[in-house]
Amino acid sequence: MEQTNNGGETAKRPVFLTVLCILSFIAAGFAILGYITVIGLMGAASVAVSGMESMASEMGGEMSDAMSSAMAATPGVGLTWAYIIVGFLTTIVGLFGVIKMWKMNKSGFMLYTGATVVSLIMGIVYSGFAASIVGIVISAAFIVMYGLNMKHLK
Repeated sequence: MEQTNNGGETAKRPVFLTVLCILSFIAAGFAILGYITVIGLMGAASVAVSGMESMASEMGGEMSDAMSSAMAATPGVGLTWAYIIVGFLTTIVGLFGVIKMWKMNKSGFMLYTGATVVSLIMGIVYSGFAASIVGIVISAAFIVMYGLNMKHLK
């Protein structure tokens, strides 16, 4: 739990920072597993949707129209993939920032904050502001709590 800095003196990580980092490690782990699962499911869903579209076009106009209106109500596939890719990358960058803060480096705070803000913006673009309120509050709370530990980072 203790880190040695360049001068040979020992810098101790505050308990509060340790708890925040551990919570962030757990959240990032779950997020990475979730994104990997979603990537696999998106591939399977793409195959299923293309099969349903070809079946609907063979069955006639009514079924094809119903399928088209159902698909128009959901976000585009491109936007969904962008959300998944940006979310996955921001999770990795945020995790790298937390690792740097674990090692008592200030640059980790900037990485974590930047990745979190980009992730929040993408969530708002994809889901809307109302659906992102909980994520905004939790993310802001973690940024503030990490910010309170800046004086301990070098």
